[in-house]
Amino acid sequence: MKIFVLGAGMMGRAVVYDLGRARDVKAVAVADFDRDRAYEVARTFGRGKARAHFADVRDTQHLAKLAHGYDVLLNCTQYNWNLDVMRAALAARVNYMDLGGLYHMTRKQFALDKDFRRIGRIAIPGMGGAPGITNVMARALTDPLERVDAIRVYNAGADEQHYDSPIAYTFSIATILDELTMPPIAFERGRYVEKPMLSDPEPGKFRAPIGSITLRNSIHSELGTLAESFRHKGVKEVFFKINYDPRLVNLVRDLDQAGFTSREPVAVNGTRVAPRAVLLSLMQQRAPKKTARDVEALRVVVTGRSRNRRVASAMEMWADHSTRPQLSAVARDTGFPAAIAAAMLARGEIRGAGVQAPENVVPPQPFFNELKKCGFTFRRWKLNPQKI
Repeated sequence: MKIFVLGAGMMGRAVVYDLGRARDVKAVAVADFDRDRAYEVARTFGRGKARAHFADVRDTQHLAKLAHGYDVLLNCTQYNWNLDVMRAALAARVNYMDLGGLYHMTRKQFALDKDFRRIGRIAIPGMGGAPGITNVMARALTDPLERVDAIRVYNAGADEQHYDSPIAYTFSIATILDELTMPPIAFERGRYVEKPMLSDPEPGKFRAPIGSITLRNSIHSELGTLAESFRHKGVKEVFFKINYDPRLVNLVRDLDQAGFTSREPVAVNGTRVAPRAVLLSLMQQRAPKKTARDVEALRVVVTGRSRNRRVASAMEMWADHSTRPQLSAVARDTGFPAAIAAAMLARGEIRGAGVQAPENVVPPQPFFNELKKCGFTFRRWKLNPQKI
């Protein structure tokens, strides 16, 4: 099988590493606007299987030409390019997968459902960690239930690395800015609602080094699919909550209030520049060079009814960083599940056509088994529904 990986950033290199060690993956393409980075990732992580390319997501025809003949186009670029890359996959007549779309983009992607059905290919938006692993855990928890009342998704993490600056992150700083400045979406009483930023604080307990933390609402891709996928079982509540470093939250809030996250160009010394573009450039230049020593936990809690009894259960995935190769926990539990799902799709273990949410097409147990081989741990337990 042959997998085309678009994007050679932190997540892309984790994807290439995992595909490189998969025995039945015969060839991997690594494409990026930064040609040197693509070559470096292909050489360092591809185990001799990877070939690098220059690609511009704005050039649909060239990208389609590069991806033609591959089994899957796996998009690891910034989420705002998802529709452009999907159109390239359609032109190349290949299957498509990405890492998420922060709700609004995810919903837009389903407009291409008929186009993918027409060519007999499948597109799976949000097939990383959160979204991705979280969606498939939701499927595993809801399958035994006749009725689903609520699906609650939690993303918790901690980093034991010491940074001198609050500008420390293990995934796209552009996405972090959006998550901390775009109003969250939740599904309450059977309706989508917009929530205040970082609202509804909820205490959470996790094993060390995460410990006792506070999780709050944040915009996320799971809300783009879970309510629709389980609407037939009567789901009335879905939300996503996460913990962020308070220093980073306060910094972004101050920058946002000062106008530095605006995409609208302003006049500066005779030219016009977007404050957000300048901010992103500065933050990327000043990003810490230290490798994260992080852990991440993804937890899904589901309540519903089974045999006319109210029940509740939870499932949690735990990921650690690695030193050989140096990959953060977030890169591992985003890139590895994407690589695993892409390989499953290429093998025919994931079937279907059109734009499909991960929870509707990825078989839970085979998927979890592959993740366990990568060192991820899972646990599942029952809860007292009266205490939720």
